[in-house]
Amino acid sequence: MKLRKVTALTLAAAMTLSLAACGNQGSTPAASGTDASGNETSGTDTEAASGDKMVVAYIPKERNEAFWQAVESGAQSAADTLGVELKMYGDPAGSNTASNQATYVETATQSGADAIAFAALDADSTDAALQAAMNQGIAVVGFDSDPGPEARDWFVNQADPEGIAVACLDDLVKNLGSKYSKENPAVVYLVSTNPTTPNQNTWIEYIKKVYFSDYEIKYAEDGVSIDFDACKENTKSGTFTVNDAYACLDVKVNPDSDIIYAGDGSGNDIIPGVVAAHPEINALVSLTTNVIDTCAQTIKDLNMQETCIFNGIAVPASCESYLTDGIMTEVILWQAYDLGYLAVEAAVAAAKGELSGDTYISTLSGTTQVEGVSDYPAEGHKINGTEIILGDPATFTLDTIGAWKQ
Repeated sequence: MKLRKVTALTLAAAMTLSLAACGNQGSTPAASGTDASGNETSGTDTEAASGDKMVVAYIPKERNEAFWQAVESGAQSAADTLGVELKMYGDPAGSNTASNQATYVETATQSGADAIAFAALDADSTDAALQAAMNQGIAVVGFDSDPGPEARDWFVNQADPEGIAVACLDDLVKNLGSKYSKENPAVVYLVSTNPTTPNQNTWIEYIKKVYFSDYEIKYAEDGVSIDFDACKENTKSGTFTVNDAYACLDVKVNPDSDIIYAGDGSGNDIIPGVVAAHPEINALVSLTTNVIDTCAQTIKDLNMQETCIFNGIAVPASCESYLTDGIMTEVILWQAYDLGYLAVEAAVAAAKGELSGDTYISTLSGTTQVEGVSDYPAEGHKINGTEIILGDPATFTLDTIGAWKQ
């Protein structure tokens, strides 16, 4: 069933040239992955799926980490429930690159997918491939990390970014407020992956917006996309006033000197090196799931258990020992399973032209995210422009880590 939407984009010629350029850059590998049945797909697969099933191409950041495995489970569950074929791209035994993702998008376009569910590793590198897919009438739905309004039709946001910022900072105040003050604030460092990772850059911007009373996020000309380069320059050149609610914290936000960019790996070398060089650090806020073990081990190895704690984005099931030890104070997340589910459900709805208005009622609407902590609104997921918000972020503690879905 090849459903094709009408698109207003008129960039076909330009995108053809851009894709040709991308295709000739050295050693970019052929797209590969597995379909919904676990069969391998490759860059030479140009056949459309058989039968009348709608085809959704699923392109995550990676597939071999617990968070992404939960997202994938939810995506497959949605496909099974909706009766669509899910073609999964990416190496189950390794991580993706932005270059690989562009190739996967090209393959999905050539094979005649009806929709693409896409989590961006980089906000710019895959624009040409995604725009070419849109020009072919393929519905593109970003999730987890936004490729940008120019390169997708819709974006499924896992949580309100301001809610994530508030949850991280409020937890630190709760756990450090009695020990530190405005005159002697706790030193806080943020941990991210790469300077170009869109979702983590967005959370960093909202942390600044919440932490400072007079910080304004800089937006691109479209008024929707955050201009991360402008934001970074603004941060480096400006002096901002700390919100009174967070006066006991000294959150370091200079992108050149303060934020710990640990890379796509586990950060085994980078995080310990930075913390060892700055023994005055009292807290880490991890904005990526793949460095949680390294954050905890760094605090232990440097014997900083009495002076440093951490919280952040993590898979609850893997944090029990850290929460028990008191090194980690709180896990801030959402149901990754539900994110994958909603991404596929929204991709199907987008391909059918069924997304519009201020809310989207999905299968998840009105259900519980974490028992006793958060529910999804019965009236549907909030739509902000072309962004669909899964729900408020959930906080997991020792009492609620069992609510994590896999």
